[in-house]
Amino acid sequence: MSDWKNLYSEVKKRKMEALNKKDVVKAVEKYGRILAIEGEYEKPQKIIEHMYAAEKIVIRRKDIKRKIRSIDFNKFDVLLIGCSGKDIPTSIFSKIKDFVLNGNYLICTDWALENIIEPIFPGYIRWNRQRTADAVVPCQILAPEHPFLDGVLGEIQQSKYKSNNTKSDEFKWWLENRSFPIEILNHNEVQILISSWEIKEKWGEGAVLVFFDYGKKGGKVIHLISHTHLQKGGIKGKYASALILTNILDEKITNKIGIQSSNQGYISNWETKPQQYQDQTPLEEQWVKPQSHENYVNPSNTPSNDNLSLTTTSQIMEIDKNSRGFSFGSKCAYCGYDFLEYTNKIYKCKECEIVYHENCINQQVNEGICKNCGRILLW
Repeated sequence: MSDWKNLYSEVKKRKMEALNKKDVVKAVEKYGRILAIEGEYEKPQKIIEHMYAAEKIVIRRKDIKRKIRSIDFNKFDVLLIGCSGKDIPTSIFSKIKDFVLNGNYLICTDWALENIIEPIFPGYIRWNRQRTADAVVPCQILAPEHPFLDGVLGEIQQSKYKSNNTKSDEFKWWLENRSFPIEILNHNEVQILISSWEIKEKWGEGAVLVFFDYGKKGGKVIHLISHTHLQKGGIKGKYASALILTNILDEKITNKIGIQSSNQGYISNWETKPQQYQDQTPLEEQWVKPQSHENYVNPSNTPSNDNLSLTTTSQIMEIDKNSRGFSFGSKCAYCGYDFLEYTNKIYKCKECEIVYHENCINQQVNEGICKNCGRILLW
């Protein structure tokens, strides 16, 4: 993968051969339309031209004022506004809002948080007024089962990305100098898909990739810290970014025309051809507990829910970190990571006493039940 063309070709190949998304890829190639608007710090043309889609349009920064007023936004499925977004006239904001209200997806990066999302979609997320350093930070995937992260966890654990250094195997994200940390205002509506404890510890907020629904037609606003091209994030970070961006368009087209992937299992070995693969473990189970890792809760080891009624509940309780019964080496039921460098609040399910990070319990509450015992979680 020496360039973006090869990277996105690899993503397409893996989706068709290993992730059982051949029908989805073909549908996106036939129907998917993406519009990208260049920012002074985001150059989406580097990647958009290599995505599989029926139509891929990039408005260069120098052409924004001349072209943007004549654009029919609703002709497209996904709109990508690159950092910083300040060149987009405020007179266009209503068109962007209507674009999402009509059921389409908006993706913004970094400084577009302040210039686009805050004024058009207030009350969901905002810049916390801190600025990051130029850094590559380890990240935690909080919602591996979400369609936007389809296949990401399994793919970045492939043997081609492995090393003898545990730290080198971490999933990392590049923060450009002065990236804007994402503050969540509406915890009930905003879902954090990827987070970083290091960003939170250094700059106050840990969200890396978030989204929220907007309107009644399935529109979504998606925001990520830093940029889509992630030049310094390493090949694993670049590959994950490419998967995520194509997944977003996949999901939009899947919902738009009502198709489903074949779901016939997942090819766990990068080099193995589909017909040679014997393990038919469903993909969603591999997300929960990858074969060679113990970071995630294994459903087969959790207490049986057969005898629990739908009305069985459990209270969420904050843990005293200094109590004898708590170990910082414990694993969070939601994300599978420990609490060794974690400084925020820690919670547990009162009935089964499984523990959660603060962000993770908020996400789990959205799902309704405890990840471990299946009881309905109540504050």
